[in-house]
Amino acid sequence: MNPELTNELPFEVPAVATEAETAKPSMTPVSSGERIDIIDILRGMALFGILTANMRGFAAPLEIYGNVNRLFTENIDWIAQAVVNAAFQGKFITLFAVLFGVGFAVQMGRAEERGRSISFYPRRLLVLLGIGLVHALLIWPGDILVDYAICGFLLLLFRKRQQKTIAIWAVSLWCVIPVLITGYYIASFWGIKPPGGGGGPSDPQKFKVMLEHVISIYRDGSYFARVQHNWKEWLDFHSAFEPIFYLTYILPRFLTGMWLYRSGLFKNPGQYVPVLKRVLWIGLAVGLTADAIGIYGKFVAHVSNDKMTFLGYLMGVSREISLPAIAAFYASTILLLSLNWNWKRIIAPFGAVGRTALSNYLLQSLFFTMFYHYTKLYGTIGPAVCFIPTVVFFAIQVWGSNWWLKRYQFGPAEWVWRSLTYGKPQPMRKAELLVPEAA
Repeated sequence: MNPELTNELPFEVPAVATEAETAKPSMTPVSSGERIDIIDILRGMALFGILTANMRGFAAPLEIYGNVNRLFTENIDWIAQAVVNAAFQGKFITLFAVLFGVGFAVQMGRAEERGRSISFYPRRLLVLLGIGLVHALLIWPGDILVDYAICGFLLLLFRKRQQKTIAIWAVSLWCVIPVLITGYYIASFWGIKPPGGGGGPSDPQKFKVMLEHVISIYRDGSYFARVQHNWKEWLDFHSAFEPIFYLTYILPRFLTGMWLYRSGLFKNPGQYVPVLKRVLWIGLAVGLTADAIGIYGKFVAHVSNDKMTFLGYLMGVSREISLPAIAAFYASTILLLSLNWNWKRIIAPFGAVGRTALSNYLLQSLFFTMFYHYTKLYGTIGPAVCFIPTVVFFAIQVWGSNWWLKRYQFGPAEWVWRSLTYGKPQPMRKAELLVPEAA
């Protein structure tokens, strides 16, 4: 399962409740006048990174997601994948998950200000869970929505916790995976192997046969055959690693977002300029160093996943360090750019993608799973060529999202999500609004 793959949850932009908002009799969707623009922009730009990382899962079997050289052996492809690993893989999904936690903090804050029940929040998660199951089983098994919806319920345990408590839990959970990797490395001296492996049969010939079978299903098979294999792929991951994934990968990112929003960072980033600059440079230096270790081990030394070596140990730990470091670098950079009017005008169009991120995320999966099937290109295009459709398609999404939001309040998927959550169809066209939008 791909953790790349996130509005008031990760796909709707959080908002700050206005005085007029607090006077409303019940919880209602966030209006565009309440939104925090920089969070829209962050989410929209993150969606490009997620598409870039997910493209190899759209174009080829998930079994090679962690090592594309098992199918594509050209130098240009491993160089392209090294760039994806260093600049995109895991970094933008980390940012997305942090924004999920931000959205949770906003929603809980709005409910508390109004003295209202939070019953809407479980409904939101259940609707998101349903959307995720449809996405995972009928479109692409690399879905992340189901995981976010389930893990979202855990955030309720932290709803009324103090900042210090949330910080302690977040830091502790961030440290779990590096500690586990260290434990596996020590255990390897006694012949104990870590769980997992290279993704598929270890025998090269069996792995080749397995890849050919998967490629034939997604390139030449019927839609029913593809759905059957989606189910198998999705179950293989969730049955083995999901509880650990929730607690050690998703939850610490959610909690970090809660803590950051409560600190006031997103409401007034101008107060944090010195901190943001330090985070930018430290995150970049630490992240690049950690990624250099990973790239050397994977693409130069060709470290095997079947045996824990010292270099393999360093690769595992350095990866867990690089993810938050580079994500913090990106977030700090975007926040600082947003404080400059000229730069904000340049990055502002990404905000429309962020406001319709659920629709755009689903559209990416739907379009490219169909594209690689009907063009018979599935399993034939390596990471280098995949950059082209990635950039072209996302550019269209940026234009299309801005065009759409000039006419409509929500993206199509956001409208379905909101309508099911609040139990009635929400006004879709801007002309249907009961209250005019803020300028």
